[in-house]
Amino acid sequence: MKDLLEIPVVGRLLRSFWTWRLLRLGLLILLLAMIAFGWHQHAVPGVEVRDPLMYTSFTTFSLWVVWLMGMVPLILLLGRSWCTVCPVGWLNGLLSRFGLRRDLPSWLDNQLPVTLSLVVLQLLVYFLAVHRFPDYSAFLLAWMLALALLAGLVWKRRAFCLLLCPAGAVMSLYSRLAPWQLRVKQVAVCDGCQTKPCISTDDRWLQASLGHARLQWRSPAEGCPVALVPAELEQSDACTLCLNCMHSCCNDNIRIGFRGWPMDLRSGRLRPSESLFFLALLGLLSANFAKVYVDLREAVFWLPERLALVVGWQETGFYLLAVVWLCLLFPILLMLPGLIVYLLGQINVSSATERSTLKTSEPASSPALLGPHGWLGLIGRLALPVLPMIASAHLSLALVKLNAKLGYLPLVLKDPSGVKSFLAVSVMQTMPAPGVLIGLDVLKWLVA
Repeated sequence: MKDLLEIPVVGRLLRSFWTWRLLRLGLLILLLAMIAFGWHQHAVPGVEVRDPLMYTSFTTFSLWVVWLMGMVPLILLLGRSWCTVCPVGWLNGLLSRFGLRRDLPSWLDNQLPVTLSLVVLQLLVYFLAVHRFPDYSAFLLAWMLALALLAGLVWKRRAFCLLLCPAGAVMSLYSRLAPWQLRVKQVAVCDGCQTKPCISTDDRWLQASLGHARLQWRSPAEGCPVALVPAELEQSDACTLCLNCMHSCCNDNIRIGFRGWPMDLRSGRLRPSESLFFLALLGLLSANFAKVYVDLREAVFWLPERLALVVGWQETGFYLLAVVWLCLLFPILLMLPGLIVYLLGQINVSSATERSTLKTSEPASSPALLGPHGWLGLIGRLALPVLPMIASAHLSLALVKLNAKLGYLPLVLKDPSGVKSFLAVSVMQTMPAPGVLIGLDVLKWLVA
């Protein structure tokens, strides 16, 4: 398992361009189908229910149950494998080779934009309940696709994935725990390579032939969509497993294999913008986890609720306060015990004799207590040890959701609009409501 590319059948599939092209094309067709089925379907006419199609519509079920929840175990098992087949990132990358090809501005080259995207998505959930209605979900997918195409026409590489995809940022965090990695076999081989096609974005000539007929055209190479150098890879958080380097390597020097767990947590820290995204994710996950326990939920939302009452804001104001609370202040409060312990550990105790000796000697340069990036740098240092616990909580939520709602899959495939299924289950009661796949007594031990 040190190199999957050396396994006869598996390696042949992984090396083939067509494996990934067909997968991406199939998922693109699925994405367009999700948009089409949900485009004009808001609710069931004549039925006064808040969200009748949330689990019976092909659009909402595929997006918010299968993809959003199924993505979590997929990342923890296979790392950023979704990025390998993501149709949105694929289209973004294809267009970036033929658009304006501008460099991404340095002030955008961080995770602040994607953190704001996560906050905006949460606001859409609060204000519009976008996850409950097929047409809202379809509009969200259509906007996502349009922004990916626009980003590809303006900037180099996969700018949409870096700027506007919260899923990619979550994968960047959790891929540190995945047991698979892409690395080079021998660094010396890369050092001796003169052409370096794995990172080149220069134009190249391609040829298609059929018998004696040949067609040639010039096409810019995509290179690495996130501007990585394979020989310099030490961590797996940024590598999107696009496999461009594997396909373009002229020395067959790329391997995909098993690694020790969790290698990427042993050293380093999150960058300040990553720390900000980490805080937002921690707060939103805590809020979703609190939904299971009423008392815990009331405790989590107590401060924004009271503050909204004090200032006289109604539901709208509460949602705004809740987002600020959940995405910044509450997660800082959760990290506070660790911050205090760490700062206490930095206290330097010395005797009076030592202090007088230090006064007469040259002052030694000492690093700032919070480091060069302030409190975000400190949180970035403490985030990695906490990451396995957060990923475990996210996995627990995903397993509970999938166990409770995957039973709707046959109904969704039979009736993509979801209207007939809802009427049969909830109105006419000619069909029983789908139950859980695994009993809760068994599931709780699997979660543990």
